[in-house]
Amino acid sequence: MTEKAAPSSPPVPAPGLGAALLPAPAGMRVAYGPESGPYGTLRATGAGPAAMRRSSSCATTPALDAAAPEVRLAPAAVVAYSSDAGSVTQALVELPTAFPAELPGRCASYRAVVDGQRVTYTTRQIELPPLGDRSRAYVTAVSGGGQRLEVGSVAVMRGRVVMSLLVVAREVKEAGLAEQSRKAYERLERATRTPR
Repeated sequence: MTEKAAPSSPPVPAPGLGAALLPAPAGMRVAYGPESGPYGTLRATGAGPAAMRRSSSCATTPALDAAAPEVRLAPAAVVAYSSDAGSVTQALVELPTAFPAELPGRCASYRAVVDGQRVTYTTRQIELPPLGDRSRAYVTAVSGGGQRLEVGSVAVMRGRVVMSLLVVAREVKEAGLAEQSRKAYERLERATRTPR
């Protein structure tokens, strides 16, 4: 899903964002949350992303930058689910204009030291069916320390709400990522639909 820009939609009121979060996918259990509050104060956006930023400037691309003032203070809700096969993490953030930046060319493949291990990240942008006002998706292959996994990341904007979805597995299939994104977006769409 290269970035798609739909015709401008009317302002969408941010809901109680927690109510718009995806319920547990089949076979998964809650690993974290749901948690709501200013985006930069949530546990899920604290130590982990901060450590990633220290390892490489590419590490949090193409995610929302929790260090940016307009993002750090924005109302948000986060939940994470896990199973033996992987994990799904969803964040909803109310932002007037911010949207994750495109992946810089220099970040398509890079190495970083994480917990003393040299890790290689290789990211490609993928084409998924467009969602919302803007959308973008990537799959990152992560290898190091004798392990390999993939991270699918999807960002969708609807009105002033940005949805971020991260799917971690040994192999992220594009069809599965598209389906998970569609379900998550449909729930957000229902929660933010303006009453007639």
